[in-house]
Amino acid sequence: MNFYENADELWDIYTTDREKTGKLHPRRDPLPTGSYRLAVHVCIFNSKNQLLIQQRQPFKKGWPNMWDVSVGGSAIAGDNSRQAAQREVLEELGISLDFSKERPFLTMNFSGGFDDFYIIEQDIDLTKLHLQQEEVRQVRWAEKEEVMKMQAQGVMIPYWFIDRLFDIRDSYDRQGERIPTIRTGFAGFSHLESWLNLAEVIKHDFPGMESYAAWNSYCDTVIRHMKQGTAIYAADGRMLIGVLLFSKEQNKIQCLAVHPEYRRQKIAFRMIQLMLTKLEPGTDIWVETFCEGDNKGQAARKFYRSLGFVPDKLTVYENYPAQLFVWKRAI
Repeated sequence: MNFYENADELWDIYTTDREKTGKLHPRRDPLPTGSYRLAVHVCIFNSKNQLLIQQRQPFKKGWPNMWDVSVGGSAIAGDNSRQAAQREVLEELGISLDFSKERPFLTMNFSGGFDDFYIIEQDIDLTKLHLQQEEVRQVRWAEKEEVMKMQAQGVMIPYWFIDRLFDIRDSYDRQGERIPTIRTGFAGFSHLESWLNLAEVIKHDFPGMESYAAWNSYCDTVIRHMKQGTAIYAADGRMLIGVLLFSKEQNKIQCLAVHPEYRRQKIAFRMIQLMLTKLEPGTDIWVETFCEGDNKGQAARKFYRSLGFVPDKLTVYENYPAQLFVWKRAI
C-alpha cells in the first residue's frame, strides 16, 4: 500500500463515521488522534480463480519486497472509493478498468482509517501491463494454495482473511450478493440439527405438528429414516433448504418440504429425482397431500400434478382431511 511515497500528497480526513470533515492532511505527517483516511485494495481474479499478485519494490517503505494483492493504495483528496481504486489500478498496472458500477466487497478498519476491498474478475494479459516501477517489482497469477504457502514462508503480506477472498469469489457476485450452491444428497446424523431447524420454519404447513409429542415423534421419524437411508436433503452451503422422507416398501413420499425462500427453484424436483434412484423402475409412487379447495395445499397439488401425479382417494392425516395422489409410472 502506497502510504509513504509522495510526501506532498494530500488526504481527505474522515470522522469515525466515515464522513468527510472538509479538512486535508499531508501524507508526510502522522494523522492526528481521532482522524481517519481512506485506503483501497483491488483483488483481480481471472476465470480460473487465480489471484493477480504483485511484489512490492524492495526500496518501498511499508512491506518492502513482499508480495501483495493486485493493487493497493490511499485515496487522495477529492477521491471517492471507486475513483481511488480505478486510479490505483491505472497507476500501478497501467490498465484502465471501469469502477463506476463497482462497490467494495468488504471494508477492513485499521487504526488510521478505512480500507475498501474490491473483487474484480478480469482475464488480463500480463505481457500488456505497464508496471509502475516506483511501486511494483513484478506480478503474476497465483492459486489459493500457492498464496497460502507464500504467507507461510513469510514472503506474502499476512492478510488474515486472504484465503477467504478465494472462497468469496466463488460464493458471491460482484455486487456482494451470495450465489447459492445447492446440492442434494442422503441425510445423515450430521444434518440433523439443520434439518430440525428447517422443520421449525415449515412445520405450520403440516397438520399435526403443533404439539410437543408430535414434534418428538417427527424427530424420531427423521432419525429412523436417516438410519434407513431414506432421508434426502437439499442444501445451500451447509444449510438445509429442502427435506424429503420416503418409504421403499410403500413407494411413498412421506414428507416433502422446501424452505419458503428457496421455492420455485426446482429443489423439490431434484430431491424426488434422487429418491427415484432408490425405488424400483416403473413402480407407482404415492403421496398424501391436501384436499382440493384447501388454500394450504394449492402449491403442493400443482407441483405434484406437474410431475404426473393424479388425485386418488380421499383420506385423513392426523385428523386432517387429505387426499392421496398417485404417479403411475411406465417401465
